[in-house]
Amino acid sequence: MSAMGSTFAIGARAGYGDMQGDADIARGMCIQDAARLVAERFPGGVPALAVRMGVSANTLQHKLNPNNTTHKLTADESLAIQQISGLPFVLHAMAAALDFQCVPAVPDQSGGEPMEAFMRFQHGVGDFTAAAADAFGSGGGLSRNALRRMQEQGFDLIALIGHVIAVAAQMVPEVRDAA
Repeated sequence: MSAMGSTFAIGARAGYGDMQGDADIARGMCIQDAARLVAERFPGGVPALAVRMGVSANTLQHKLNPNNTTHKLTADESLAIQQISGLPFVLHAMAAALDFQCVPAVPDQSGGEPMEAFMRFQHGVGDFTAAAADAFGSGGGLSRNALRRMQEQGFDLIALIGHVIAVAAQMVPEVRDAA
């Protein structure tokens, strides 16, 4: 929406207010802590998560305990707790440990149409530009809300670039062997 030359987002994502603390996964959080945080945030905690996973709550508790040296969470279990909870904290901790960032996937809305994909990309550039202009033009320090809006628009823009490239790749003719 636009009001007197600036833009603002309504109903962005829950918890994007300036008074909220920093992100749940701080840079440098270890994978073990991230897995434990997933279980803590899951409604009903470890017991409820264990039921959904089809494992013993006692065993899962041991695997999430950083002081336990005999029980360790497997890669498949790490994936399962994130899929069940919808909280990709372990993924983000792993990416940060490797100096990468995770970008949420945005579904391709172009239907495979090259011009539609390109127009959606250009719209995304505009959304990111507006978020950055609003953030930097505020005349003071950058708020958490403004930063999160820029991040969200930036991640969407990265996905839109991928969609344009995917549509273009579909247009390249297949090479056939001359044999």
